Amino acid sequence: MSGLIDVGLEAIAIQDALVENLGELTPELEAKLDALLANGAESLDAAAWVVRKLTADAEACKEESLRYENRAKSFMAQVDYLKGRMLFAVDAAFNGKIKTSKNTIWGQTSAPHVGFEVALWADIAKIAEENSVFVRKQYSLDKTALKQYYEAGETIPAEIQVTELPGTRFLRIK
Repeated sequence: MSGLIDVGLEAIAIQDALVENLGELTPELEAKLDALLANGAESLDAAAWVVRKLTADAEACKEESLRYENRAKSFMAQVDYLKGRMLFAVDAAFNGKIKTSKNTIWGQTSAPHVGFEVALWADIAKIAEENSVFVRKQYSLDKTALKQYYEAGETIPAEIQVTELPGTRFLRIK
């Protein structure tokens, strides 16, 4: 039973060390964490529990952030709807403009504009062939093809820089 209590106390010590520094990694915090983790398997077990708790906290923050983002979109939709109703009222009752003691409210028409899209049935390559001025061409490397050539031992042109990165070592907790 004391082993479980020790793990809990060590987890609290690790959590407190992180909270004291507001999560900022400093040489002092690293030394303190290294000292705590050097105590053996219970310390690492405690650290694993802290990792799980911090991961859960991060996921909760992401979910809350998404909720707030959706709520903000809802507010903006309400703003757009209300402004549309206000524009209708200003146009219908006040000839497009009204001045109150706190606001001036008016309707304004933007400049006309034109949009262009490729028709669903059209082939952009054919358009480019017949009227190249209407199609912008963008070049980028096909990294999938390059990787296949590289792994097959084929020669990659000198103009293409190849960077080999070593695998990253990371910790897994189950």
